[in-house]
Amino acid sequence: MRDQARPGEAGILARLLSHLPPGGPGGAASIEVGPGDDAAVLSLPSSRMVITTDSMVEGYDFLTHATTPAWIGHKTAVQNMADVAAMGARPLALVSAVSTPEDTPVEWFEQVTIGLTRRAARDGAQLVGGDLGRADQCTLTITAVGALEHGEEPVLRSGARPGDVIAIGAPLLGRSAAGLTGVLSDRVEMDPTGVVLVDPGLDPELAEELREMVGWHNAPDPDLSLGWTTGRTAHAMMDLSDGLVRDGSRIAAASGVLVDLASDLLAPDVDALRPVADCLGADAWEWVLHGGEEHAMLAAFGEGEVPEGFRPIGRVLSRAEQGHSGYGDSDGPRVLLDGEPIAGAGFDHFD
Repeated sequence: MRDQARPGEAGILARLLSHLPPGGPGGAASIEVGPGDDAAVLSLPSSRMVITTDSMVEGYDFLTHATTPAWIGHKTAVQNMADVAAMGARPLALVSAVSTPEDTPVEWFEQVTIGLTRRAARDGAQLVGGDLGRADQCTLTITAVGALEHGEEPVLRSGARPGDVIAIGAPLLGRSAAGLTGVLSDRVEMDPTGVVLVDPGLDPELAEELREMVGWHNAPDPDLSLGWTTGRTAHAMMDLSDGLVRDGSRIAAASGVLVDLASDLLAPDVDALRPVADCLGADAWEWVLHGGEEHAMLAAFGEGEVPEGFRPIGRVLSRAEQGHSGYGDSDGPRVLLDGEPIAGAGFDHFD
């Protein structure tokens, strides 16, 4: 029998609604009917709607002993809004479906909601409704809605052209992978209040770097606004979810080209991560090339057209010039490093 001191679904919802904005103008969209009814009603700023969905599953996408509920909410907001931003659209609203074991504390729901709504609000989006359910493990599924400006076309993966510059909208790659390695090591623990505890035997500066990377893994914070601002000039774009090589391959495959990454342009990332990598017995190049969950904008721009907020990391090559046929050819790698194949494949849910 359920603990009578613990509120049921209606009581939990009442607690959660107190953390959500009411209906009415707010963010980038006008919320005509907000949380608390059968469905939300939005007044979109244009007729070009962009919509996506993604899930976070306990044990696969997050480890409850190594993160906090607020970080889980933050990360879920980022990964969904990043998909909208990568289309060149601005996120407007989020809808959540949360399923948990019956004994999940009400405070867990509240902190997830707080983390999600605060991060969404920074990009002008609002949580406008959702659903609660019971499951054997915690699962959060978010649907994100965005809109393109009038007359604007979406930025697809398929527009990269030979001669383009491949650029990333982040000052440092590999932080999330470094943080995950730290979480899975014996060097990092999380105390009940959410403080990241690092091996006290480490150099204080190194310990702080590791702590920051664990925080970035649990709550990545890329500049998503690049997607609907300067990123709109890109020929092709997507968010970096599953690693530079795997996601670069997706742009290459969709565009019928090759992506050639430049080791000299990625070396600063590797150098910045190397002290932590050495501490954890890891390879910093592996983190930079294959580390996922960064959610920064990965884009192809014309030569000399890389805008502020992005930095070059490679070039787009013609497959024909490299001895391959055109679009759809599957023989050989699609992403190279200094013209040579790269070992490893990045993250795949079903590998």
